[in-house]
This record gives sequence, C-alpha cells and structure tokens, in this order.
Amino acid sequence: MQPLIRPAREGDAEAIASWTRDTFFWGDYVADAIPDWMAEPGSMVLVAEIEGLVVGTTRALLMSPAEAWAQGSRVHPDHRRRGIGNTLARGLLEWAADQGARVIRVLVENWNDAAKAATANLDYRPVAGWVRASRGVGENSPVPEGNGGRRVMAEEGLRPAHSSEAAPAMMSWSGGPLERAARGLVPIGGWRWRRLVAGDLADAARRRALLSGRPGWAIGEIQEDRYEVSWISTDESDVHAMLRALVDRAAAAGVDGISVMAPSSDWLVQALRRRGFDIHDMTIYAKPL
Repeated sequence: MQPLIRPAREGDAEAIASWTRDTFFWGDYVADAIPDWMAEPGSMVLVAEIEGLVVGTTRALLMSPAEAWAQGSRVHPDHRRRGIGNTLARGLLEWAADQGARVIRVLVENWNDAAKAATANLDYRPVAGWVRASRGVGENSPVPEGNGGRRVMAEEGLRPAHSSEAAPAMMSWSGGPLERAARGLVPIGGWRWRRLVAGDLADAARRRALLSGRPGWAIGEIQEDRYEVSWISTDESDVHAMLRALVDRAAAAGVDGISVMAPSSDWLVQALRRRGFDIHDMTIYAKPL
C-alpha cells in the first residue's frame, strides 16, 4: 500500500515518539524536536501515513534562499525496506525546489551505513568531511596543560572581537585551507550547515562569540554545560596555539567540556587528538535541485 505523504500536524509527534524511543542506544531527539520544527519559519516536516498510522517522518529547512537542509528521517521499524523513506525524501526534495532552493544537504555519521546507502539512492554526493571533537576541561580534563597537574594559561589568548572585525575575519578564512576543506560551509544554529557569510561573523561578534588573537579567529560560546566552537580560522603552524587558547576560554567559563565542529583536515584532526579530544567523524552530502 502506498503511504499518504502530508505535512505533520499536532499530535503526530506523540505517535512518532512511540516508535523512535530506541532508534539509537541513547534514544532519539526527533519526536521532541518536531513541534519546534513545525513552528520554525522556512521549515517543512513531512510524515508518511498508512491506514491512519504515522510510519515515517522527515524534515527540511531553508538555510538561505538557495540552500536547504534535510534531517530527522525516520521510518517505523515494522515498515522499513518498503520505499517509505525514499518516498518521503522525494517529497522533501520537491518542497525544497518549490521554495527556490538550488541545493539540499544532509549530514550522515560515518558509522551509519544505512543512511549512507539511502543518500546514494537519492543521488546525493559527499562534499565535505567534518568532525565533532570533544573533551573535558577543568576537573574533567584528560590533559592537564601545566606542571604538577596545575593548569597554566596560554600566553596567546583569544579576546571577543568587535563586529567591525567581521570582514577581516572573513578574509582570513576565505580561500584558506579550512575554508577549502569545509567547502565554504559552517554549522548554523546547531547540526545544520550552509555557506558562511560575513553577516554570520558580525552576528557572532554582537553575541561576544567571535574571538580574535594571534593564532587566528574562532566562534565559541557557552551552550548548556559546554563551550561550543562552531568555526575556526587558523593554519597548521598556529593550530596548537589556537586549540590551547580555546580550551583556556572553556576552562575560564567554568563549563564541564568543550566541543569543536571542524572540517576534517588531517593536520587539524591530528592537533585535536594531541590535545586530548575524542573525534566523531561525519560527512556532508549535497544534491542539486
């Protein structure tokens, strides 16, 4: 039986929660996120329904007039391998194209073979490798940077930059090794990516999250109990000083840990490992519309 594909409505999240509790070993976030996704401008949540039962869902968000982001694809365990995921995805592609998007992207964790196969079936292609690197700081630090177990602050620190510095920060990144590795993309508002523009850096500066120092530039800010770094502009010769300064910022903030979203450049990943970060590998896939 062909499913009915329709926009999500109130009450669907509860039904989806009933069969997504064990998606991963830690559970799932999709059902809790759906009400916020439905309310977000430029967002579409689709569900697949068979005989009144919601058996699948997926979501897309316009990240810019030309860029869409797909996420949250799930199919009921009893209805998998029946083409429901592909049918939902094609509905999402049609919606994004109708909104004027020229490209749609999705993030897949490298261990997820099923998701990688699904993106291949839809003619997505890999465009950039990314890592989420995490470690503790302060008492939770696996690497006490100092003598006798006491932290010694780096001589080259980072300071909040003014919004007028957004243009120089953008110039430092444009055409550089990390911009090329990232294919110009940056995470915006969480686990979703689009092309970086100078306005993003100015917005970060107004939040006092754009950081500047001799090792380069970064965006870092406290989110819950972690210091989250979403953008770095540095090079191989300065990367260790940059990471040391970022860990110092996190320690000074009194949070439990630091996480860095970064393009999967060999020298940056090696530096993160040497600084005690655990590495989680991911790939961004894209499809023209």
